[in-house]
Amino acid sequence: MSAGVLTDANILYSRTLRDWICLLACRRAPIFHLKWTEDILAELVYHIRKKHPHYSDAQVGGIRDRIIAVAPHGRIKGYVIDSDLAYTDDYDAHLHAAAEHGGVQYVITNDNRFLDFAEANDDILSYEVYTADDFLMLVNQSSPGAVREVLLEQIDYHRRRGGTFNLPASLESSGAPQFADVIREMMRSRAVAEALERPLTATTE
Repeated sequence: MSAGVLTDANILYSRTLRDWICLLACRRAPIFHLKWTEDILAELVYHIRKKHPHYSDAQVGGIRDRIIAVAPHGRIKGYVIDSDLAYTDDYDAHLHAAAEHGGVQYVITNDNRFLDFAEANDDILSYEVYTADDFLMLVNQSSPGAVREVLLEQIDYHRRRGGTFNLPASLESSGAPQFADVIREMMRSRAVAEALERPLTATTE
């Protein structure tokens, strides 16, 4: 798949979707290259701070830093807004401009207004627009092994933290019901079931 992927702020705002997309972008053999802009990260930080006014800098800025760490060379800059286009929402103009300027193949968003804009202008866009659910399904279709690797990583992470977790339910509540079904079925496989039963090993700092 190894394409440029630009994720909207509404995708990165969801910890569940952010974790899946960032972990998939971190594979040794890249499935896709994560792209970002200062506009997108500024919008993300604004909404996190608005919802969590008592978060520390590490809790807010740390999210931004971790995204950049996943894609240190993924910044798209220098784009100019095309004011001649009829945008469904003018505040989404930067997303289209960045996608065109950065030459990405996919834009991932759960914003219905941008999805409507993309549908109305499909004949002139140089990129495809997917919801997070549809994009994760596309990744699973092309690289199911990578999805399984990320699933095992997430299971290991949550088991070490302790407490209960339900990865499919988290995906469903984040707006990715199709992919949630894929993960639910994958968790029934022998390899994943064995990982769930395997004793945790001690880690050293």
